[in-house]
Amino acid sequence: MFKPDIPITKRTDDLLGRAPFSRAFGKALLEYAHQDSIVTALYGGWGSGKSSIINMAREYIREESAALDDNEKPVLLEFNPWNHSDQSHLISQFFKVLSGALNRQDYGGQASEIGKKLEAYSHFFSPLAMIPDPSGLSIGAAIAAKISFGTVGKAASAWGAAYTKDLQQVREDLNTLLAAESRKIIIVIDDIDRLSDVEVRQIFQLVKMLGDFPNTIYVLSFDRQVVACALSEVQSGLGGAYLEKIVQFPVEVPPIGRTELKKLLFAQLDEIIRELPEDQWDQTYWGNVYQEGVKHYFRSLRDVTRYVNSLKFSFEMVRAEVNAIDFIAMVTLQVFEQALYFGIRDNKNLFVGLLRDGYGRNVHEKEQAKARLDEIIKRATILNESDTRQFLSRIFPKVQSVYENISFDSAFIDSLRVIGRICHEDNFDTFFRLAIPEGEISKAEMEVILALAEDSASFAEALNSLSSTGRINRFLELMLDYTKEQIPLAHARNIVAVLMNIGDSFPKEQVGMFGVDTSMKILRVFYQLGKRYDTQEERFDLLRPAMEQAEDSLWTVVHKVGLLGQEHGKSTTKERLSPEEERTVSAEQLTVLEQIVLEKIRAWAAAGKLDSHPEFAAALYSWKRLLPEDNDEISVFVSELIESTEGLLVFVTAFLHQSTSHAMGDRVSRKNWRIDPKNIGDFTDTEGVIARLRDVKASVAFSELEERQQIAVKLCLDTVDGKVENWR
Repeated sequence: MFKPDIPITKRTDDLLGRAPFSRAFGKALLEYAHQDSIVTALYGGWGSGKSSIINMAREYIREESAALDDNEKPVLLEFNPWNHSDQSHLISQFFKVLSGALNRQDYGGQASEIGKKLEAYSHFFSPLAMIPDPSGLSIGAAIAAKISFGTVGKAASAWGAAYTKDLQQVREDLNTLLAAESRKIIIVIDDIDRLSDVEVRQIFQLVKMLGDFPNTIYVLSFDRQVVACALSEVQSGLGGAYLEKIVQFPVEVPPIGRTELKKLLFAQLDEIIRELPEDQWDQTYWGNVYQEGVKHYFRSLRDVTRYVNSLKFSFEMVRAEVNAIDFIAMVTLQVFEQALYFGIRDNKNLFVGLLRDGYGRNVHEKEQAKARLDEIIKRATILNESDTRQFLSRIFPKVQSVYENISFDSAFIDSLRVIGRICHEDNFDTFFRLAIPEGEISKAEMEVILALAEDSASFAEALNSLSSTGRINRFLELMLDYTKEQIPLAHARNIVAVLMNIGDSFPKEQVGMFGVDTSMKILRVFYQLGKRYDTQEERFDLLRPAMEQAEDSLWTVVHKVGLLGQEHGKSTTKERLSPEEERTVSAEQLTVLEQIVLEKIRAWAAAGKLDSHPEFAAALYSWKRLLPEDNDEISVFVSELIESTEGLLVFVTAFLHQSTSHAMGDRVSRKNWRIDPKNIGDFTDTEGVIARLRDVKASVAFSELEERQQIAVKLCLDTVDGKVENWR
C-alpha cells in the first residue's frame, strides 16, 4: 500500500532522468585499469537519490561484464554496516563479509584462497577507537598499536600454525594474491551518514588503512557535510580536508530539476487516483490548486516519498467521501505545514460556508475574521503570506470573500457539497477525522442505497434500516444532492412509491424554527424528481400509482396532495399563482389525486387507524377540506370517537403541540406546550367537550393518565378559563 523510502533498482524505474549519469558512473568504475586501490565517493544529501544511482550503475556493470570470462568479471559486494548487530566489531565483520563473498564457488581461480586469507585477517581486529593520520603511522605500527594480544591468541588457536605469522605477513599474502587477479573487487558502502560518529570513523579507517588492497574499488555514499563533521572530532576540525586525502574520485549527485520531481510526483498521484471516476476530477481546478500551492512544497525525493505515503494511507479511508483535489491540498499542508494545517482544522467557522447575510457590510466583524485568518496564515513557513492567502482562497470561497470582497450565493456552496469539497460544512470534518462522523452517511453508502432503487423491495429494506439506526433524515437531506440529475429516471417511480408507502414510519425529527421536518424532506424529493419530467401527464403518472398503492402511510400522501392544491390556490393566501401549465399537475389531475386521498382517509377511519396516527389532527383538517360543506361524515366520525372518555382524550390531545421560544437573556430555547380550544370547535361542540374535560380533571383517574393527556386537559381548561396563555 505504501511507497517505502527505498531506492529504485533498475533503469526502467528511473523517473528523474538519471540513468545516463548512472551509466557514466558505472562505466568509470568498470574501466578503472590500475591495480592500486581507489576510493570513490558519491556525495548527496538525504533523499537525493544516491542509492538509486549506485543501483543503476551496478546494473550497467553487470550487463557490460556478462560477456567476460569468469576470471575477469568484477566482484560486486555491498556492505551494510548498520545491518550488523555488533557494531563494536564493524571492521572484523567487513572482512568476514568480503571473505564469504569471495568463497563463492562460481568465482573460481584464486578467489577461494583470498577468501580464506580474509577470514584469518578478520580475526586480528578488535574495536578501534580513532582514525590514524593517513600521513602518519605506518600500517604495521598503526595496527600494532591497536591489536590486543587476546585477539591474536584467539586467531592463532583457531587457524593453527599457518596463521601464526604476524599480521603484516597475512596482509602481504593478500596483496600478492589480489595483485595477481585480473578482476576488480567493487565494494559499495552506502548511507555512511546514517552511522554513528564512531562507526563513520571506523569505515574510513577501514578503506584507507586496513582494506586498501590491490584491485579493490570502494564506492562510498554519504552526505559530505555530515561525514566531515563526524571526522572533525579526531582531525582537529579538519574533517573536510581528511576526506580529500581519502577520496580520490569524488562525484556529486546531480541536482533534481523541478520538471523531474514533478514527473515523479504526478506518477505517484496517478497511481493513487487511477480508479477515481473522470467526472470527479476537475482538471482546471487541479491546475489552479497545484500551481498556486501544492507544487512549492516538493524539493527532494524524500519530500515526495513522505507525502505519497501520507496521502495513500489517508485517502484510502475517505476516497469516496471527499474531493480528491482538496484532499491532496490538505495532506500537503499536513505533511509540510502542520501549524497552518491545525489552524484550519481548529477554526472551522472561518473556512466553511459563506460570510453571513450582511457580513460584508459589517466592517468590524469582517476585520475580525481577517485578523484571525492573518494569524493562521502567518504560521506558514514555506510559502510567503501572500501566496498562502492565494492558496487558501482557491480552496475556501469564504477566505476569498474576506480578502477579495467577492460574494458567493448559497446555491454555489450547496453545489460543492455533492462533490465533496472541504469548504462545505458537511464535508469539512471528514477531511480531518479521516472517517465519517457518527450518524453520517458516506457518499459510497448513498450511492449504493440509491442504486438499490432499481428494485422497490430492496430500496424499502435499505430505508427501513436507515430509519432504525436514526439516519433516515440525514439520508433524505443528502438525497436532494442526487435527485436533480444523478438518480436515473428509471428509478424515480420506485423511489416515489417506496417513500409514499413507508414515509410515515420514519421518526419525526425535532426541528427548530427554521428547520425542515421529515415529511417536508420527503416532499422535496418528490418535487425535485417531478421537475425532471417535462409534462404534467408524466408527473401525474409518477404520483398516481404511488398514492394508490400506499398502504402503510397516510400523511405522506395527504401532505403531498395538500401542497399540489396550494399550487392551484387552495388553502393558501397567495394572490399570484403560477400559470396552470407550469404547475405540477393540472386541475383535473389534482381532482383525481384528491379523491384518492379522500378514500384513503375514509379507509383509515373505518379501520380504526386514523385516531392513532401521529398526524391525526392534520388528517382531520385535510378530510374536512376535501368534503363538500354539507357533508357531515367527519362530524359523525368525531362524535362516535368521543363517546368514550378514552376517545375524547385521544381527540383533544391530537391538537396539543410543542413550540420553542427565546426570552431576553436566554442562552437556550424554551419548550412550550400549546393548545387552541378553537380547534375542537372545528369538528364538534366545544362547550360539551370542555364540560367533560372538567369532569376528567376532577376525577381520581386523572393522575393515572399519560403525561401528554394530562397536559392537554389542564392546558385546554386553563386556556378557556383565561388563567394562562401557555402552560409548560
